[in-house]
Amino acid sequence: MFLGDYVDRGSDSAGVVAAVKEVCDDHPGQVVALAGNHETWFINWLDDDDEDASWLLADLGFRTVRSFLPADVYERVAAELAEAIEGGSIDADLAGQVNAAIKREIVSRHGDLIAWLRRRPMFHETDTHLYVHAGVDEAAGRMWKSMTPTEMLNEKFPPTLGPNRIGKIIVAGHTGVGALHAKQGRLKCWDPYVDAGHVYLDGRVETTGVLNVMKYDAKTRETTFL
Repeated sequence: MFLGDYVDRGSDSAGVVAAVKEVCDDHPGQVVALAGNHETWFINWLDDDDEDASWLLADLGFRTVRSFLPADVYERVAAELAEAIEGGSIDADLAGQVNAAIKREIVSRHGDLIAWLRRRPMFHETDTHLYVHAGVDEAAGRMWKSMTPTEMLNEKFPPTLGPNRIGKIIVAGHTGVGALHAKQGRLKCWDPYVDAGHVYLDGRVETTGVLNVMKYDAKTRETTFL
């Protein structure tokens, strides 16, 4: 089970997406990869009007798009984009043209990856656990499926803590566990955050190097972490 945010969290987004897809393909029916908000934003950028280059300009150092393009292609479009934002002012028309060109290059070169990302589910449910990127409308109780807006599934913030009314343990990423531990006086702690109704796993690996993994034994009902 992967909880999302494979894109725009490091220097090789394309490589991460390809690696997760490969694991899913190699183990059909055994591995589930959920969509996180960063995948949703990435797909929305590809689908939105070409004139809207806001996502592209927010891609710090263009690390995400760079990972999807050959070096020569990236260098060419980067030069064009630099021209569009030269002097601190943005040439909206030129930025839109470069934005469109980059999107075309990514889709043409990575059609299978993009199609796979589009098919990612927002949650996965078992008899004992509900896996989701961010969270659900817990006030809705067992009606959460019909009451939770799509945006909440991968963008819910702040997280809900303590016992929940869903009847299952909610396992999520999205919210960095450091802030949750800090509320209890545990500073600079990136261990999984566990309470009566939740497990939060996001160790902010892109800055801390901590990647939290949860293992649940369905026979013994024992949960351990790596």
